[in-house]
Amino acid sequence: MARLDTYIIRQMIGPFLFFVLVFTGVIWLSQSLRVIDTVVNNGQSGLVFLEFTALLLPRVMTIVLPVAAFAATLYAINRLDAESELVVMCAAGVSRLRLLRPVAIASGALMVVAAAITLWLVPATQGELRDRISQVRGDVAAAFIREGAFLTPSRGVTVYIRQIGRRGELLGVFVHDKRDPSQIATYTAERAVLLDHGSGLRLVMFDGVAQIAREGTEEALSVLRFSQFGYDLSQFTDTGPERDRKPSELYVGRLLTIGADETGGRTLGEFRAEGHEALSSPLYVPALMLLAVAVVVVAGFRRRGFSRRVVVAVGLALLLRVSGLAIKSMVAAQAAFWPLLYLPPLAGIAAAIWLMSRHGARMPGAELQAAQSTGLAARSRR
Repeated sequence: MARLDTYIIRQMIGPFLFFVLVFTGVIWLSQSLRVIDTVVNNGQSGLVFLEFTALLLPRVMTIVLPVAAFAATLYAINRLDAESELVVMCAAGVSRLRLLRPVAIASGALMVVAAAITLWLVPATQGELRDRISQVRGDVAAAFIREGAFLTPSRGVTVYIRQIGRRGELLGVFVHDKRDPSQIATYTAERAVLLDHGSGLRLVMFDGVAQIAREGTEEALSVLRFSQFGYDLSQFTDTGPERDRKPSELYVGRLLTIGADETGGRTLGEFRAEGHEALSSPLYVPALMLLAVAVVVVAGFRRRGFSRRVVVAVGLALLLRVSGLAIKSMVAAQAAFWPLLYLPPLAGIAAAIWLMSRHGARMPGAELQAAQSTGLAARSRR
């Protein structure tokens, strides 16, 4: 690479790393909130939460990389203009089209990274994440070994353990089961133990009371005292041999070849949309970066800076990404429209190249003279 290319790329690296850190933190935090409920309600440790959030990271990076690259490009170009370096380059005979080359090199490298994350890391980590969530939800024992807390191992079931004895006995047990609104049961016992009877866990309670409220009966509430009662916990465990895989858990090859009879209740368009979205999403990296340079630089030198053109570039970037999401929803409903998913990023790349090639070969005379005078003034100040 020429020294000019290396210099411009170096100006982009620092802002890019900063924006990656900031955007990753914000999006990662918002995404991790959805796993907090699973971790807390199933009595898991903080290490499990960290594992879940780490598995969310590749998915977050697919969103962050194009946005951070776009923001870093705008920041670098604006900084070169603010310090009059862009003017000096233009005054020295560097055409606007020449400024596109370092951005193209950087965007190509980032596109390869984004493709590796999207095509390999995301399906691998999404599948592992859902497998781990299923295991955690099936770990019924972990939901019963926390004392002094109301836990919900399953929707409609609330469990409270006052204390855990030295021998593993559960003291002061409370179980409230309202999954069936017509028959709500509440069990309280002095003590209980967890036993594995081969086909699953059973909570065996001793010296307690069962209160069962039934609708539509003369005796709306039945109270039964028992010396020993077994409550089956295997019903809360997902023992299915195979769970349905979401499209985000499958690799591209499978998404593009799956048959209509293998979709498991989902539409074929959902799988095709996910597959072609995985192939087209890395193209947004060069599309946004090249478009940022083209929109900001193509209008030529201005003494007042590029603030208005930055706003235009941001608006065009939002338009590209929103249109891509809208097309994905369209493809999910009708799989035959999948070629449209490649239209927004390719249109952005084509528009950037067209703008720079049409207006960026050389500067008009008046603009060049203004740039040269400003460049000479900037160099004299230095």
